[in-house]
Amino acid sequence: MWSFAAQSNNIIYRAMTNKQYLIKYLDELNVSENDIEIILLKGGLDGEATVDIYACDIAVYRRFSAVLKSAAKNVSEGGYSVSWNMEAVKLFYASLCNELGVENVLVVRPKVGNKSDFW
Repeated sequence: MWSFAAQSNNIIYRAMTNKQYLIKYLDELNVSENDIEIILLKGGLDGEATVDIYACDIAVYRRFSAVLKSAAKNVSEGGYSVSWNMEAVKLFYASLCNELGVENVLVVRPKVGNKSDFW
């Protein structure tokens, strides 16, 4: 991904960083910059390195608890309130899991046990 800035009729291209990607990618979920730093740190990613989309997406998948913590907040102050549609957050996570081809750990699946010993 590239961003650009015009400077005296010249266009300067700069590669997007891992941190910039995560800020844009998680913007709708209102994830704080501190949580993004934790995702980068625990994911072993350099925030200032050129974006590695797959590595960033895997880091979000593995550290989704930080995303959920941000999205689970309901804030109300002075007649202004912010709440989250947790179904939309779960849909975001399910989509990410599907894209990465990994297990969606938020889905509760029934466990089947072997009860043949009791017959």
